[in-house]
Amino acid sequence: MMSSSSLQIGASALNAFSWGTAVTAHNVANVSTAGFEPRRAVYSSNANDQGVSFEAAMKDAGSKVGPSSNWNAANAVLDVTSGIPLEASAPSGTDLAREFTQMISTQHAYEANAQVVRTSDSMLGTLLDIKA
Repeated sequence: MMSSSSLQIGASALNAFSWGTAVTAHNVANVSTAGFEPRRAVYSSNANDQGVSFEAAMKDAGSKVGPSSNWNAANAVLDVTSGIPLEASAPSGTDLAREFTQMISTQHAYEANAQVVRTSDSMLGTLLDIKA
């Protein structure tokens, strides 16, 4: 059924963009942490282009920090105590302008996909009313 498919697509995107927001929040929270290397969210299409998923949080240098390494998916928190070379004299690499721009972009994507879920739910309700 088309409506349940659109619900799945919207729900997968909401989940993915929630993770993206968590990555941005992590970067902003560590803006004053010396030696901190910000991450960026990486998204990928699900099978047959049926939605989107959060793939990993990547360091700008390209090394993956995802579910298989430093990403603690159970708590939705990055483990910054391991795998990151910290130099006491190095400032944080977080660019707040970039992070806030990313946060606004992610917010709009989240809102658009929330509307997909609402519209799909409304269509499904109408279909059920017609069938009843």
